[in-house]
Amino acid sequence: MVDCLSRIREILKYRELLRNLVIRDIKVRYKRSLLGFFWVMLNPLLMMLILNLVFSELFRVSTKDYTAYLLSGIILWNFFSQGTSTSVYSLIRNSNLIKKIYLPRAIFPFSVVISALINFIFSLLPLLIIFFVNGTQLSYNLFLLPLAILLVLIFSFGISLIVSTLTVFFHDTIYIYEVLLLAWMYMTPIFYPESIVPERFSFIFHMNPLYYFLSIFRGALYLETSAFAFKILAGSLFSAASLLTGWLIYRRNRDRMVYYL
Repeated sequence: MVDCLSRIREILKYRELLRNLVIRDIKVRYKRSLLGFFWVMLNPLLMMLILNLVFSELFRVSTKDYTAYLLSGIILWNFFSQGTSTSVYSLIRNSNLIKKIYLPRAIFPFSVVISALINFIFSLLPLLIIFFVNGTQLSYNLFLLPLAILLVLIFSFGISLIVSTLTVFFHDTIYIYEVLLLAWMYMTPIFYPESIVPERFSFIFHMNPLYYFLSIFRGALYLETSAFAFKILAGSLFSAASLLTGWLIYRRNRDRMVYYL
């Protein structure tokens, strides 16, 4: 963990490069798009409208402030999935730069996660508008919102280190992670309330880090959440475990990955 923190400080010393990588990621994502960066806010809104129709009207899901529940789940999931799924390619796409000069290679997956964080922050705007339109009351735990975001950021960086490192040696990681991410999404209460899941399957939630992050995020924003302190503790442990595991895999393979790029 000490080595991990020292390497993160090293990444921050390259903040000018980090800034340029983040700007590049955002520009590439919205290149030749008519609405450009506005898709950051429009995308979750459109997804919310579709899922709201399906689950609230067709499946008759009745949850208090369902629109807020749905949109908050979508934008937090997008933060995690966008950051980790894009970081799968981060090392192999920058192979020419890695081979030519010395850089802390972890800066590439880290930059992708930071660009996902920026997208997430902007996507909070439509969520706050929905809160205002629906008259949704903000929680007294709003001061915990930065903590919820930080936990997802750390967890995403750990997963990004794992998948980006594995992709260097096993390109099948790209396709495997796509399938895992899809399954992960359906096992997370993003668009359905956890109350509809039978008790015998509740262990799935308890094993799912995103369940805790979503609970903390929603609890910090507006929702009364049971066992809130425990979920913060569990989310913190999952984030630390993700970062530590990702760093160990990355550190063990960083010196030899140049031969496979």
